[in-house]
Amino acid sequence: MQDDEFEVYFCRSTAFWLIALACADRYFCSSSSANRRSWSSIRVASRAIPLTILLNFLVYIHIPIFFRLDINPTTLKPVCYSTGPIGPYRSFLTYCNLIIYGICPSLCMFVFGILTVRHINQRRRVHVAPVTITENRQRNERQILRMLLVQVAVYSVTGIAFSVGIIITAVITSQPLNVLQAAQANLANAIIGVFSLVGPCLSFYLFTLSSRLFRKELKRLVCKVNEHVPQSQADQRGTTAIRPPKQPTIPIT
Repeated sequence: MQDDEFEVYFCRSTAFWLIALACADRYFCSSSSANRRSWSSIRVASRAIPLTILLNFLVYIHIPIFFRLDINPTTLKPVCYSTGPIGPYRSFLTYCNLIIYGICPSLCMFVFGILTVRHINQRRRVHVAPVTITENRQRNERQILRMLLVQVAVYSVTGIAFSVGIIITAVITSQPLNVLQAAQANLANAIIGVFSLVGPCLSFYLFTLSSRLFRKELKRLVCKVNEHVPQSQADQRGTTAIRPPKQPTIPIT
């Protein structure tokens, strides 16, 4: 059970921090400074992503060690709250999750998103009469920025709401509860947990609804797949038709 809780916290936090890295990449990519643009590269990303995963692993490594099942005093049955057992560790886990999962990545997303918009506005003022290539590039950048900002908004709202809800649930469940109240607390805990997964699960639909560029590329990909499948089937039928029939084997007497 401790391993399951560790996987949930670790994967959920890592997903949010990777989106924060994407916001930072858009900030560096849109900068007018060559030194800052150099940070938007595959070399930097290949180092930043493993480092982020490692740091999240170290931040939540205490869960398999200290997390324990909680016994409901009313039913005398083990109940696994995602906030951990009653005591100092529950407070530590909830506030640690609020900072690491709720506030910090959302703040990074917001700051880098605002700075990216500022860079794009500055570039618009510099290019008074852009050529067609520049216009297309700026249009694509606006589409990508819109996708990123929509995802940041959803991630921030769901992440902070989940962290605050976990704290409220921890405060409520630390008091003596009857069977009905314990069931209500478990239901609220489950709803909060599902709500925290809205951001990662709806990324595809958010991109489809918010960006014309994404819809265009998706349509192009689907058309390319549809063209490739009939061609492969036709080639397979042609190969079968060209193949000579198998000669019967005549036994030697």
